[in-house]
Amino acid sequence: MFRAIIAFFFVLLLIDTASAASKFLPRAFKASFVQEKKSPISRKIKTNDILIKYQYSSNFYLKELSADTTYICNKTKVWLYSPPLFDGEKGLLKVGSSNKYCYSKIFDSLKKGLTDNSLYKVKKGNNNSYTISFEPKAKAQLGISKMNMVFLKTDYTFQNISSLELFYTGEKFPVILKRKSFDVVKSFPKSTFNFKAPKNTEIQSMK
Repeated sequence: MFRAIIAFFFVLLLIDTASAASKFLPRAFKASFVQEKKSPISRKIKTNDILIKYQYSSNFYLKELSADTTYICNKTKVWLYSPPLFDGEKGLLKVGSSNKYCYSKIFDSLKKGLTDNSLYKVKKGNNNSYTISFEPKAKAQLGISKMNMVFLKTDYTFQNISSLELFYTGEKFPVILKRKSFDVVKSFPKSTFNFKAPKNTEIQSMK
């Protein structure tokens, strides 16, 4: 389940610093979503609350609240921490390089906004919606063929997002993220995008 969440936030960083002036995406924000995923076997829908913090560029924090799993990356390093299930067990921390494992880059690329570019094509839909269809290279790396965005109103900026529908390659049903809250902030403390392993934690390298 956690893989399905963070896969959404991964795509190549193909923009330069000048793109940061785009009005589509805030420089920094804190948002919470309800994730819905239908089982291909039972057809039951599993829901999960997630919390996201982002700051341009390459700074990303994601917490899966039900499992208390935390994913953090900055420009150099990535951490994925799962706490112990029972007292006396060890937690697990996986550490990797941002060049390969930092999933903040979907937001960095969304500075391009709702216009066609080298990463994706954009199509306007009905009822304040847009569809982003990823180009083959981005699709292969992201594992997502397209993404539907629905906005709260006709001010089509990311802070007015209502829901996201993510179509993963090879999966029958999409993952849906429904907005709970969205707050634009000036910046986060540097410590937000760093992680210190708790005591009694097993540390592994990401593969």
